[in-house]
Amino acid sequence: MLLRLLSIVIICFTLGFTPLVGVPVADAGEYEDAKVAFGAFADGLYDFAGSELAQFLVSYPNSQMAARVRRVLVLCSLETGDCLRAAEEFERLQETVKVSDLQFDPATLQLRIGECFLVAEERQRAIVFFTKVIKSAAKSDAAFKARFELARIFFAEQQFTAAHQQVMPLLPLMDSGRASTLKLDRQVICWIAALSSFQLKKYQDALPLLRRITDESAEFSLTFAERQDLYAMAIESAWHSGASEVVVRFLQHWLQIPKAELEVSRLTSASLLAADLLRSEKCLAKIRSELIRVAGFAVVKADEIALYELLLEIDSQSGEQKALKAWLEALLSLQPVGAQTRVAYLESLLLLNFQIGDYRGAVLSGRQLIREKPGFWADEKLYFHFIVALGQLDKCRDIVKIVPLKLPSYGAKEESLLSQRRLVLDMMAGRCLSKLGRFGDAKVFYRSLYAHYNESAVRLKLLALLCRLADKIEERKELDEWVSSQVMGHFSLDRREDVKLLRESPELVLLVAERLFRERLYLKVLPSLLWLDKLGLESELGERVTFLLAESYYRCEEVAEALVRFEILYAGGSKKIRYLAALRLVILYEAQGGETEGCQDKLKKLYQDLLAWESDPAARLELERKLIELK
Repeated sequence: MLLRLLSIVIICFTLGFTPLVGVPVADAGEYEDAKVAFGAFADGLYDFAGSELAQFLVSYPNSQMAARVRRVLVLCSLETGDCLRAAEEFERLQETVKVSDLQFDPATLQLRIGECFLVAEERQRAIVFFTKVIKSAAKSDAAFKARFELARIFFAEQQFTAAHQQVMPLLPLMDSGRASTLKLDRQVICWIAALSSFQLKKYQDALPLLRRITDESAEFSLTFAERQDLYAMAIESAWHSGASEVVVRFLQHWLQIPKAELEVSRLTSASLLAADLLRSEKCLAKIRSELIRVAGFAVVKADEIALYELLLEIDSQSGEQKALKAWLEALLSLQPVGAQTRVAYLESLLLLNFQIGDYRGAVLSGRQLIREKPGFWADEKLYFHFIVALGQLDKCRDIVKIVPLKLPSYGAKEESLLSQRRLVLDMMAGRCLSKLGRFGDAKVFYRSLYAHYNESAVRLKLLALLCRLADKIEERKELDEWVSSQVMGHFSLDRREDVKLLRESPELVLLVAERLFRERLYLKVLPSLLWLDKLGLESELGERVTFLLAESYYRCEEVAEALVRFEILYAGGSKKIRYLAALRLVILYEAQGGETEGCQDKLKKLYQDLLAWESDPAARLELERKLIELK
């Protein structure tokens, strides 16, 4: 179209034979020859017209019409694709005629010559003419078109600096509408500007252009591959520019591409880059859902590990424990057995499983750690939770094989926390020994703990456990004696701190009282029994306290105090205690000789109850005799 308009102008001017300034009119012969050539040109017979015009210049080298002929010859050459001839004739024309006298825009003709060379794939010649256009008329329409063509050439040759230099002045035309008027492809302008800026690391220039292309994606009609190129550059540009919101937006756009078309490795790399920026701004959680989706696509192990580590970081901060477990398990599956990172993940998984109450998971993680971490039993943080998880699952056999055999030896100066945790494990092991019926081993174990722990509360708890264990071993008497001696030697009801502890283990005070009672130290036993009596103990323990107190009063000849307590036991105690209380009441009432009111009625009732309970024939005869005497 450009050439056609130019041709019409020149033909109209040429056929009118308007002379140039200072040039005389041609003679009749020259006129006729020129008229034939110009007529052929007007009829579109460019080959014929070109040969005629060339012959005219040969025949009339000094013709007054030579300039006009050369103008039309340039156009004929362009129409026939003879770019070199057009360029040569244009140069000759410029040598003979002033630019101001050409009667047309030389920049437009130069642009057309450059375009001709471009079509002929002679890019270097095209560049020369496009450059001349820009230098001669920088603000003209032809110059803008020349810049457009140069930008395309340089971009295709990956000369991004030159392409960027030519395309950037065209950007204002896009918003003014002039690009459409000049029929410059806005998409090409935007794309070259964006990509050349990116290649030159001018990320702040590239980013708004890349965003514009995305916003106008329907107009650009990008393929899936081109979209992914666009998104990758946009995310990297946003990373360099610190535009976190843009990063999230482009990552979301990328994930809208069908799975079959995704370039997973590029998507993964872009996701990791986006995560790096968001982490620096402490808003990594913004792309949690996107990272989960990308992790589902990733096939390169290193990328999968990096993605799951990011998800682990996000959910560690938010406390999403179930999700944390899933990411840890995924990371474990990607690590070789024995690797340092795998061991670290196993440690975290053990502690997490314990925290969420998944004791089976904690035990499984612990067993794997035992196989993969040589120093497992030296790490109290790990073995403590592992053994407690075993206890929650009632794995007594495993526990007694571990505690204390595999644990570090007792330190002379252990930290308080370590000592408390070790005590928990030791107590658990003792209970497991008892559950397994290994009462003798439990006794030995508890006594070894008693020798190690010096805290009064711990020692008292161990003595209470040994006291309860005594009923289950053959050496009960020896153990009771040892326990009572330890209580008597280290605890006293005269010390307030001991009283507080003894309230939690009254059976130990009773054990001491029974020992004093057996030694017939009745006055010494009374304070302990009275203290126990005030506790209001129930069941068998309370009955034993009341009986010993009553019996001690009786032995101290405090008959009234003894009588009251024996009557209480006789009225509401267990069968055995009622039997013993009845025997002692018989003695007390018989000693009164019936002097007390109602004494005989009470004796009669006692004889009858004892006769019902008694199995010894001799004792039964004696009771029957006493009943007869009362009558």
